Amino acid sequence: MYNARFNKKGNIKTGLIWTWSKLAGNREINGVKGSCGNYCGACQDGGCYVFKSYRYPSVINGHARNTTAFRNDINGSFEELCAQIDRAKNKPEIIRINQSGEIETPFELLKWCLMAKKYPDIRFYLYTKNFDALSMVINSFDNGATVPENITMLISVWHEYGLNEFNEFKKHSFIKAFAYDDGFNYAAAGLNIDAYCTAYDQNGKMNHAVTCEKCKKCFNRIHKVIGCYDH
Repeated sequence: MYNARFNKKGNIKTGLIWTWSKLAGNREINGVKGSCGNYCGACQDGGCYVFKSYRYPSVINGHARNTTAFRNDINGSFEELCAQIDRAKNKPEIIRINQSGEIETPFELLKWCLMAKKYPDIRFYLYTKNFDALSMVINSFDNGATVPENITMLISVWHEYGLNEFNEFKKHSFIKAFAYDDGFNYAAAGLNIDAYCTAYDQNGKMNHAVTCEKCKKCFNRIHKVIGCYDH
């Protein structure tokens, strides 16, 4: 039995969506180094929203457990995650990958794609700044032509960061952009935001009536570029 575990209850932000989380940031917490590497500068300062939840030891322990499981035996971990889906009486309709943490290797992202291919009735989605892994996986799938349509990969855009990668891969239907909006002129940079995440307002206040389960903007095929205010 491998210790990788989905959160099957979701949370106040996602709604009743299964989530997968690893340890956020790049620092060592309880003997385990975070999974974000050098991809997210905000993590280094504790600015990531995930750290608000790390006041609960159980959250840290769960994220650290999943991170360690993937690093020690990623194949066995995915076997266990698939077994959790197979055993579930109520199968998940949506799975958010890395509700916390980041893709660490191309092989990890490839395994998520293969899982999506195995479960075509489940919609998978993730946000990433690991553009090297993204590029390698898309190219390994015949330049993206055979990436399963039930997985959505959102390129995290922060001002100019991520723009080149989004422009390179936006031709694929499974690629979207999730742009952090703090007043930066994205239109001048050639990026047109066509929808906003309404879970947070411009002051960073959460709207509890909106959940990812209800909204669906991040994993539908309607909105290509989604903006989000600081939260």
